[in-house]
Amino acid sequence: MQVYICTLLIQLLKDKILKKSILILSLLFVISMTACKKDKDTSGLITEEGANNNTITIVNNSGKPVYVYDWDMSLDTAIAVSPVTGGNPLQSAEAGKGGTLLLTMQKAHRPSVAARRIYISDKELNNSLNNKSKPAMPDPYNYHVDATVQYSFVEYNYNDPSTHASANSYTIDLSYIDEYSYPVTLKFINVGTYTGCVEGHEYGLTSILKVKEELKSLSPPVNGAAYAWDALIWPEIVKCQWNSSSYPVGMVRIIGPNKVWSENPGNSITQPWVPDSYLPFIQSLPSKGNQLFGGQTDSTNNYNGWEYWNHTHNPSPSNTGYVKALHAAANKDKNGKYGFFCYPKDNTDGEFTYVPDSVNCTITVYSLSD
Repeated sequence: MQVYICTLLIQLLKDKILKKSILILSLLFVISMTACKKDKDTSGLITEEGANNNTITIVNNSGKPVYVYDWDMSLDTAIAVSPVTGGNPLQSAEAGKGGTLLLTMQKAHRPSVAARRIYISDKELNNSLNNKSKPAMPDPYNYHVDATVQYSFVEYNYNDPSTHASANSYTIDLSYIDEYSYPVTLKFINVGTYTGCVEGHEYGLTSILKVKEELKSLSPPVNGAAYAWDALIWPEIVKCQWNSSSYPVGMVRIIGPNKVWSENPGNSITQPWVPDSYLPFIQSLPSKGNQLFGGQTDSTNNYNGWEYWNHTHNPSPSNTGYVKALHAAANKDKNGKYGFFCYPKDNTDGEFTYVPDSVNCTITVYSLSD
């Protein structure tokens, strides 16, 4: 446009056109320049207010590289996945720089059935998530499915089409129901009118060592302690029926009661890759026992009470040593929300539901060793 007008202007000068015409064309040139400059300044610009943002920021503050995966749990037939772009591996931040990637949230194949998981691991999950012949989620109680890898996960669901309320929104949670190694947190900014979280509050654990200390403070031989909650801590040296010598020494891991009871019904260890150190927990709180929730029926046994009851029951899973230890190791927000699941029906504390995708979420990964 500008080139054309300049050429025309020169031609007019050569032909000695009236000065008035020159003045008009010069004015047109200035106007076109202003319009083009305005277009350049605003093209592609997305303002913060009201902008959709389907990305999650992941920050690695663990001190070592981590691998990041985005796994769809809802698929009828699992598909092997490699680490996400930038997460193969994601280097640790140093001096406040680096260690960050943006993960674009994907829709689950069947969001009404299951969500997606962001796995964060110290080694590649080639015998589980990225197993080309038989992809599956890693399992701490199956040596051949990456039981020797330290990992944690965050669950999310983006734009679930089964409900109108989920349009342009996501649901996200931290879960300590099963196994976890890395302390991981969630933080939200640009919250606006969303009431499910507090702007800038860091939800979750920043120290696994702190959780271990709290579990030990509620377990024998501490005076008055009845149940071996500290036996949920993965042992320094693994001793189990099979492959004991193949496990790394000093792995960081805690396994929640739900997983322990599911794999070991009764009052004994029944799986070949369950460390012997879990036996005190299983014996003090067998899955079919009635120590935690009273009564003498199956509906009130330790496993069923844990699996199906919420915080409104009395007694509740929220009053158990495991939940007390996790809460003592974290900080609740000003509304009393901790922001993570400790047991399956812990939705009030655990879930951030239908978060507008204009609300930015940051996942921060902390050190295994503090």
